[in-house]
Amino acid sequence: MTARVVPLSSPEAGDARMGGTAEQLLEAVAELTAETWRLAGRPLPTYTRATMPVVVTTLKDHPGST
Repeated sequence: MTARVVPLSSPEAGDARMGGTAEQLLEAVAELTAETWRLAGRPLPTYTRATMPVVVTTLKDHPGST
């Protein structure tokens, strides 16, 4: 994948959409995800959706959020 870094104020940064087919866009997401985990020095998670480490809460559980 080729990437460019451009100033946010440049005309080139004005349109963040990528071209390509749905398959190409999904491949880009997969590649960027793998690269992000690699740069973080951590392995890709291997848990399933059923065993994801999440906590379900409500806004009531967070004072000042309502």
